[in-house]
Order: sequence, then structure tokens, then C-alpha cells
Amino acid sequence: MDNEFSIPESWNDSKCYWERLSSYTVVTRLVGAREVRFFVEPTRPDWFYPCTVDDICAVLARCPADVLDAFDFIVLRQPTRKQRILCPVWGRAIFVFDMDRYQGRAIVIEAQDLTPIDWSESVDPERARELERLRRDGHGIHRIRKGIQIRVTPTSLRNTVLYRTLFHEIGHHVDHDRSCVSDWEGKTRATKEDYAHRFAQELHDRLAALGALPFAPIIDERSLLADGLQQEWFCLP
Repeated sequence: MDNEFSIPESWNDSKCYWERLSSYTVVTRLVGAREVRFFVEPTRPDWFYPCTVDDICAVLARCPADVLDAFDFIVLRQPTRKQRILCPVWGRAIFVFDMDRYQGRAIVIEAQDLTPIDWSESVDPERARELERLRRDGHGIHRIRKGIQIRVTPTSLRNTVLYRTLFHEIGHHVDHDRSCVSDWEGKTRATKEDYAHRFAQELHDRLAALGALPFAPIIDERSLLADGLQQEWFCLP
């Protein structure tokens, strides 16, 4: 029987739930000299991806070549409501992604909605640093009776996902590639997260200094149509 407090897994499938896509469109783009493949799941009503494929390509086009070499795919994934409640994330780094005939390293960007995010009032130093990062991204941070509420907007979500989460997950891939198996397995979660946060901040600052960030959302109807994507997946209904 399914436990309402756990995310269901399949007994005959070794993949984690975030590695399974129910349906998706494959989009291939040339970024510099590199071919990048996107897997895009349709979004549910009132959910959307905070950035478009064109937004991501525009950022990646200004990144150093070694950054592009750190991963193979980008997955835009629609989580279930239970997954959002029990394990909310902006994105993930997947070191072994296997989807049909495609295998490689992936960055997952998760669809979001505008539901406020509630945190308990217990805030350790790492959570305090993350709250400050979220505040800089433009989210509203409010004290409520039961703790802290993070109030999001389409713009603040785009800032978090496009200018920070994308770089953070690339940082995990770079760190993984530069570590031997024993070194990687010996690193604590905090050590890995610290590296990814530093990597993301340094890459962001580098691109901002070049004038590449920030930029207005790229909503190209012809590009979306050519890729088999729907505009409502990337914009509020």
C-alpha cells in the first residue's frame, strides 16, 4: 500500500523517480561548437518552467568551453505534487542519465508554480546563507507564525533557476569530473554543496562582468513551434 508520506518507487525500475519521464519532447541545439540536447516534459496547469530553452542556450553560449563539456543533457521536468511537497528542489545533477537511446550526464531543471514555500523557524547557518541568496534573487522572505515563508514570482524564480541553479548543477558536474571515485565518495554533502555554490557565484559574477547577465526572457514563438514546445509551458497561463 502506498504511504502518503513517501514518494512511490517502482520495484521493477532501478531509476530514481526524477530520472523517469512520462512524456517528453527532445530538442537539439548547437551552442558554440557543442551540441546540447534538451528533454522537455509538458507542464501541468498553473506550473511553468521559469526559463526557456532559448534562455538557457543564451547563457551557455557565453560560458567557457570546459563548462559546456561538463554535462551532456538538460532535462526540464514536471514533478508531481507529492514530490514537490516532500522533496522540493530547483534542479539536480545526474551523473548517469539513461533515457531510451540516450546516455550521459544531465542537469535537471524542475517546473515550478507560484505557491509560497514554507520553512520551519529552525534555520542553521547553511539555511541562513540560502535565505540570503533567495533574497538576492528577488523572493520575498517573510516571518510567519510557524516559521519562514518564501514568496515567489516568475521573475524571482527565473533569477534562481537560470542564473544560479543552472550554474550550481554544472558545478556539481565539474566537481565530480575532477574527483576520482574515492575522493568523490569521501566528500560530505556540505563539501559538495559549498563547491557548487562557489562555482555558481564565480561563474555568475564572470558573466555579469561581461554584460551577459541579466537579460530579458526570450519567448520566441517560431522557435517554440519549430521545437514542438508550447508557450504555456514557459509562461504563466
